[in-house]
Amino acid sequence: MYPIPDQFYAKTIDWAITYSLSNNYRFEDVYKVIYPKEMLQLQAPKGLDSIRWPTLCSFDEAFVAVIPNGRVVTGNCYVVTPDNKRLLDVEYNYPYGIQELPFPEYRAETVATLIWGWNIPEVDYTQAVFGHWFFDILPRIHLVEQSGIAIDKYLIGKLTHPFQYESLNMLGIPMDKLIQVDKNDFHLMADKLVVPAVPWILGKSPRWAYQFIRHRLKDNHSVQPVNGYERIYVTRQDANARFVLNEDEVMNMLRAKGFTRIVLTPLTTQDKVAIYSSAHAIVAPFGSGNINFAFCNPGTKIVELTPHTVTDDYFWKISNHAQLDYYEIVCDIGYPPRHIGGLDNMIVDINKLRQVLELAGI
Repeated sequence: MYPIPDQFYAKTIDWAITYSLSNNYRFEDVYKVIYPKEMLQLQAPKGLDSIRWPTLCSFDEAFVAVIPNGRVVTGNCYVVTPDNKRLLDVEYNYPYGIQELPFPEYRAETVATLIWGWNIPEVDYTQAVFGHWFFDILPRIHLVEQSGIAIDKYLIGKLTHPFQYESLNMLGIPMDKLIQVDKNDFHLMADKLVVPAVPWILGKSPRWAYQFIRHRLKDNHSVQPVNGYERIYVTRQDANARFVLNEDEVMNMLRAKGFTRIVLTPLTTQDKVAIYSSAHAIVAPFGSGNINFAFCNPGTKIVELTPHTVTDDYFWKISNHAQLDYYEIVCDIGYPPRHIGGLDNMIVDINKLRQVLELAGI
């Protein structure tokens, strides 16, 4: 049996330096910088509320590491080096749940791992969250492609949603090239384990991730405008949290301004690309569906509704990369509050919404 490693490298580059020196490897053969560190001055959110986060944003370098006899262990997706240490900058730490692992399944292949976060059956799949899938999982494919490394298999969590199959198909990734992880005591060793950086850890919504998603899922496909979706309101009735409690009141006002209410879950990925490409103005509560801002045309007006218990610049960054006209409305929450602040439902101040729409020229 294999115990879960307690020792670690804080950064993958630290392992790469140590390994290349001690094994007489060229550093460039085990660690490739795909995008250097970047500092961007982004346009501040507009609206009536005060700005809640810095507008000068730092994004760490995006890399790909090649680990001889590297391992991926447990449903928490820890990457383990040949000297039995975890790489902290490509994992989402979580209590192990299990203490020991079975003997690893060995693959005499070059395997690229795409999984990140929690991949624990019957508990949580980070990749099943729409936003994380599109901006923290799929862009890792881009880093691997840019590295020029020939990949035999991609390691991914169990696919559970249509949008996962649809987007992989649009990216040209065949199903027979996937190893799907579907158990908590998973343990794999590859002849060469290819480990791309995780966008979330590099600084949330880096520009290169937006450019990849935009280019491969929209620009590379024929997208026809869809009439009737020039102004849309995105409901969260299909989500588990962050509902707009006075949505009927909000919709009454928006309907008078020509807004159409949409539910995202029944739509295909191509449907979403087409609808967001057609929109001139969007009002949407904070949530994963807002990664679709990436498909909007420059100048599209965005009004994001956010509970005051959430301070997150994730979709604001995407809006900046896409050159959108972004406004935020900070909302009161419903009571009693949720046990996790980020899950609070919200109550939209109708007067504030009206003023922000006027400010935006909607």
